[in-house]
Amino acid sequence: MNQQNQTLVIKILTFFKKNPTVRLKPKKLQSELKISHEEYPDLRDTIKQLARRGKLQQYPGNVYGLPDQTDLSEIVGVLDIHARGFGFVTTPGGQKIFIHADNLGNACHGDTVRVRLIKRKRGDNPEGIVIRVLKRGRNEFVCIYRKVRGYSLGIPETTHLRKDVVITDLNGFDPEDGSIISVEITDWRDTSRRPHGRITRLIGSRNTKEFDAVLVANQYGIPDRFPSKVLEQAESLTFSLSLKGREDFRNWVSFTIDPEDARDYDDALSIRENPDSSFLLGVHIADVSHYIPEDSPIDKEALKRGTSVYFTRYVIPMLPEKLSNELCSLNPHEDRLTFSVIMTITPKGEVIQRHITPSVIRSNRRFTYQEVQKILEDGKGDYYSEISSLYKLATILNKVRSEAGSIDFDVPEPQYILDDSGFPTEIYQRERLGSHRIVEECMLIANKTVAEYINRQPHPLPFIYRVHEQPKPEETLAFFSLLKSFGFENTVKGRSVRPADFRDALLAIKETDLHYFLEKIALRTMMKAQYDTKPLGHFGLAFREYTHFTSPIRRYPDLVIHRLLHRYLQQQTISDEKGLLKKLDNIAKKSTDCEIRAQNAEREYHKIKQIKYLEKHLGEVFQGLISGVVQFGFYVEIPETLVEGFVHRKFLPPDYWQYDGETYSLIGQRTKQRFRMGDRVNVRVVRVSLAHMEVDFYLVMDNKKTSSKNKIET
Repeated sequence: MNQQNQTLVIKILTFFKKNPTVRLKPKKLQSELKISHEEYPDLRDTIKQLARRGKLQQYPGNVYGLPDQTDLSEIVGVLDIHARGFGFVTTPGGQKIFIHADNLGNACHGDTVRVRLIKRKRGDNPEGIVIRVLKRGRNEFVCIYRKVRGYSLGIPETTHLRKDVVITDLNGFDPEDGSIISVEITDWRDTSRRPHGRITRLIGSRNTKEFDAVLVANQYGIPDRFPSKVLEQAESLTFSLSLKGREDFRNWVSFTIDPEDARDYDDALSIRENPDSSFLLGVHIADVSHYIPEDSPIDKEALKRGTSVYFTRYVIPMLPEKLSNELCSLNPHEDRLTFSVIMTITPKGEVIQRHITPSVIRSNRRFTYQEVQKILEDGKGDYYSEISSLYKLATILNKVRSEAGSIDFDVPEPQYILDDSGFPTEIYQRERLGSHRIVEECMLIANKTVAEYINRQPHPLPFIYRVHEQPKPEETLAFFSLLKSFGFENTVKGRSVRPADFRDALLAIKETDLHYFLEKIALRTMMKAQYDTKPLGHFGLAFREYTHFTSPIRRYPDLVIHRLLHRYLQQQTISDEKGLLKKLDNIAKKSTDCEIRAQNAEREYHKIKQIKYLEKHLGEVFQGLISGVVQFGFYVEIPETLVEGFVHRKFLPPDYWQYDGETYSLIGQRTKQRFRMGDRVNVRVVRVSLAHMEVDFYLVMDNKKTSSKNKIET
């Protein structure tokens, strides 16, 4: 097929995918696509070719449209319910269909549903009605227990379940009116009646410690209790030391560096500077795979969870505590089974020798990031020589990555001081220290080294890589056009973008008020990192190959990679390579989905804490930065607390406000006043809605001095 016909194919299929219910004659399609009279014969022939290939279907009356499997107006996808009650169904091809709250039936957030289209468009999206739930996303929900006219009811805590549940089985519990319970739906019944359910857990009250985390985990279907079979298997495990097939590094100085509140330690470091100024770096990772047989109850549950999920005071671990906090945790002064990557690295940051092996270590010390930072700053302390060498090496490795184009995003993370009930009394930004850089760089080089070892074998070995593909050209062009509108013309590189182009752009804006918001847009511009069995490279890190090897306690792909390394290092024969590759493909997809689920849950948790924080500050005035602009107003973020709210244009000075999408601005047509992303403004907190997950600000046009928290004293 020539280039011209290929362009026609793209135009035709794009049109029908955007309009899946439309059926047109070729002449009508010519008009819709604005095809010239001279090109019509090519258009007609291309339509017929697509019909022969099954991409299009010819219907009675010589009209064409997408193939009809049952009813063209019925589409299958996954439902996402918004806090305001409406939803969107996302199809496997990425199309989004708007569903009004009245048309959801008894479908819930996360359900796979069949949708019938009822209107051609709702804004930018088709509109539909849910006609059938094909697969439930989950069956268990957090509810408030109420006793009403002799009936026991579960009142859902979120919009994800839209009907009250009739409790038909208390299951041995004796809840008080108003208690928070977990309810399993036993009978969904029809859409006109309330579902039936049974209590599976008595959580307590809204003041229960970290209730927000329990609620969010339930909303996203993240299991926070282990089945009895899993716990029984975990409790049966014991530590026994055998050096068979392992190298003994117990006489090496090694230590862990973790957050102050960490409970499991899955990586330890050792280092030595050689006479030729090269470094001998050892990255030792807990060998979780030794304890977990493939397809055992623990293994199946770990795959189901995919990753540990972290909230402020509440962790939902991937593995039972017997493993994560005891047998596999690299506790100081205890022998532990590990997987080690030993690398000789030149003063220029090049790995010239590598040795990957099962091992045994005995950690000498457990450090926190703050302790290591203090040792670096004071120039003395426990293992100062090793810590100083690690910092020197980390600086070298970071420089090498940066010169190769590695993109170093520095998006701040919120941290909270919570009272006994989990209410946030203070929000502040997580501090990034030089000690963090030590661990980051050592883990990056270990992951990269393992990926290179596997990918450069003479015969390709089935494996799981961490991949980050190049951004789409249209997204890249839009981002650099935005930078140009803010005056950063030297960063614009055009469509043939390299990682270094993004690195240079972020460096150019680093010292401006815009940097945080433009970094977030840059992140959205890029493809999402994911797991794949193909070594597609990592654009953001500027690595040809990359994997996740260093966190098997909290990430399932790392656990699988340890298993594969055991097999490959022992040169075991793979009897069914195709079968193994298919299994790894499924694991990669499932792990990516679980990671996204965890990220969404953590994002929701942060939003809840931030809204609760502002509930205690209604009427107060803060200074913030405009973080986003839309047609109806703009978002403002308070930098110190990272709390964001919306200023509707009705709260702006009287004018006709016009949105300029190219410059992310609202411009007053009469006064020519402009509000643009990155501008500093003063705002008053006027409305906080936890039910709708919304915060409204009112613009304050004055110049009062602000406090240290960017708050204007009132």
